[in-house]
Amino acid sequence: MPVPPGVFKGVDVVERLGQQVPLDAAFRDHTGKDVTLADVVRDELPVLVTFNYSSCPQLCDLQLAGLVKALAAVRLTPGKQFRIATVILAPAEPPERAAKTRRHHVEKLRQLGGDVVGDGWTFLVSRDGKDERAIRAVADAVGFGYRYDARQDEYAHPATIIALSASGLVTRYVHGITPVGADLEQTIAKAGLAELSASSGFLMSCFHWDPDGRAAWGRKLMRYGAFSFASVLIAIFAIVWWRRSRHPSGVTS
Repeated sequence: MPVPPGVFKGVDVVERLGQQVPLDAAFRDHTGKDVTLADVVRDELPVLVTFNYSSCPQLCDLQLAGLVKALAAVRLTPGKQFRIATVILAPAEPPERAAKTRRHHVEKLRQLGGDVVGDGWTFLVSRDGKDERAIRAVADAVGFGYRYDARQDEYAHPATIIALSASGLVTRYVHGITPVGADLEQTIAKAGLAELSASSGFLMSCFHWDPDGRAAWGRKLMRYGAFSFASVLIAIFAIVWWRRSRHPSGVTS
């Protein structure tokens, strides 16, 4: 059965370079402490922002695993040269659940040779477990569109990392689930200088549609990605084959 019409309406990213995020947005962190976004965006360090939730059927885990892989490849450490803020989309998710998800990915990062120092990676949840205004305020400020489906109790959302300067200005968007380490390092460096730069990667979103209780997946890859990459590979192989067919002996004119 197809995903119902309208599920993906508004599930995209409208890039808002130079936009100021609401630093007074009120959350709890993964330890249960009341915080604001200003408690993460501080001390002259740039911040990478992701939007995820722990019960996400697939995309969130893939995105965070991809981020961990990229972090292990860079020469920068969360908590030293930059910070990460993961905003939990589901207002009902408690700090304890967010802490478990955070711990899992931090452990994976350390297994890969990376690390997180101090409060270098903060998970932010709804302050009262019901109110999503702070979540929406941050998402709207950076142009991150997501949609809740009550029947599935799930969110359709993109996979994007948003880089912020130390003062909370949007400086870059990195789309997709596995950023390139060198690209991520450059993104952090430019955010540290409050330098705006063009986005990278391919925008992707996901939603699990299972109306009859069966394991049926409804996923939408938002254009670009797979088709573009496959087309490039096919073109390269075609050129190689054509050249070899013209010059089977390996001699070219």
